[in-house]
Amino acid sequence: MPATKDQIATEFRSLVLRYGYRRAAVEDVARALHISKKTIYELFPSKRELYRCAVELWARDQRHRVESLLTAPTVLERIEQAVAAAFADARRGFSANPYDDDSEPPEIVNDVNAQVFAPMVQGLIEQGNAYGELHVEDPETTAAFVVAIGTEAVRRLRDDPEGDAEAAALAAVRRLVAGVVEGG
Repeated sequence: MPATKDQIATEFRSLVLRYGYRRAAVEDVARALHISKKTIYELFPSKRELYRCAVELWARDQRHRVESLLTAPTVLERIEQAVAAAFADARRGFSANPYDDDSEPPEIVNDVNAQVFAPMVQGLIEQGNAYGELHVEDPETTAAFVVAIGTEAVRRLRDDPEGDAEAAALAAVRRLVAGVVEGG
């Protein structure tokens, strides 16, 4: 039975994690799945599109997992749980796959995060508005900012694992969605 689009993308993602985007090769995916490169290129017109699909597949799975963890009683606490889960996953990922590859297309990760995670955050903000917990005038834009803050903070975490990226991101998210200023 031929490999599915998802299987191809998953295999490519594992290669990217192991060797980095630049060194991960379509030929290696074909060899691992016992298919031709032509089969891969019929489904994905370029290596970038293959990478985009791999990141989207991971992000959808990650979103479902994160949503299952959101049990806090308030919306703000659920948003904080989502941010904490993202950082815990990033830390695990960085320790399991320490390869740092600056050639990875960051705009793809940004786009996928905006498509997959921003709607989840927007839904939480709208829920908080409906319950009277939050008073966010533009949930869509605010959610986009929350995701951008998280994405950049995870990049900072990769560069400086001992730094304060998580605390800084949580503080910024709290200020943005609830007007909560820490320490004052």
